[in-house]
Amino acid sequence: MRIRSFEYHSCSNVQEALEFLNEYGSDARVLAGGTDLVLALKAKKIRPPHVVNIVDIPDLDYISNSSGAIRIGALAKHARITSSSLLKEHLSALGNAAGLIGSWQLRNVGTIGGNLCNASPSADSAPPLLAAEAEAVVLDSRGEYRIPMKDFFVGPGTTRMKPTQLLKEIVIPLKQGGACHSVYLKLKRKKAVDLALVGVCVQAQLDEVGGTLKSVTIALGGVAPTPVRADEAEKMLVGVTLKQALEMLPEVAEAAIAVTRPISDVRATAAYRKDMVRVYVSRAAGEVFQCLSARMEDQ
Repeated sequence: MRIRSFEYHSCSNVQEALEFLNEYGSDARVLAGGTDLVLALKAKKIRPPHVVNIVDIPDLDYISNSSGAIRIGALAKHARITSSSLLKEHLSALGNAAGLIGSWQLRNVGTIGGNLCNASPSADSAPPLLAAEAEAVVLDSRGEYRIPMKDFFVGPGTTRMKPTQLLKEIVIPLKQGGACHSVYLKLKRKKAVDLALVGVCVQAQLDEVGGTLKSVTIALGGVAPTPVRADEAEKMLVGVTLKQALEMLPEVAEAAIAVTRPISDVRATAAYRKDMVRVYVSRAAGEVFQCLSARMEDQ
């Protein structure tokens, strides 16, 4: 398919990108990896008069550890996130999720910023970042702003970012104190490339003194208009021992279903998605708790 003509703006730094976005606003679309944008242009789902290419801005491509947090630049590619030793140590769920996005070709081109700003309810990177209580750092001509990931998504294809704003980085606070572990599980129809029918991330941290659960976060993707946290299910697990938590998995999984609003489409029915939330929350939480139990035994 032929793409409708547009004015193309290539940027070498953040300031240039912000100037273009400030000038053209909603008439512009940002090009990073292009794995979603180019398809939308070809299908004529969008017809922007301007495309702002930020792929060559080096200041947006990094994974670092500073000031008690992991910082991931918006242009960090999925392949880099998958292989990051820093993320393997502190947030393995995100690396696992990135490794499940598309094919290896797409992972070498697509970026975490694009995956988030595309705002698909099934975005694989979203549940691990919600579970990690991460923040999105966005820029515009007036300064820098932080948006908690739990507030970042508004609806399918929509975020809280304004057309004049640019995603700079994702900030993930490091857990201090007791042992912490996270798991991301994805249900899809095919073994290779496919969107998540259900995506579940569970992160838990132990109390350093008593061996009970200090915090638990459960994030779901593909089962509501936006990725969501299962707040009530999380509360049930705080303060209990790992043995108790494993025994509570059926009721915790049932509580997680309450926040879902899945749709029926050609890939699965809403009822099937709800059933799989029950299965995958129980499975992911079980893996997390068993891993933490093994760590305690090794101490």
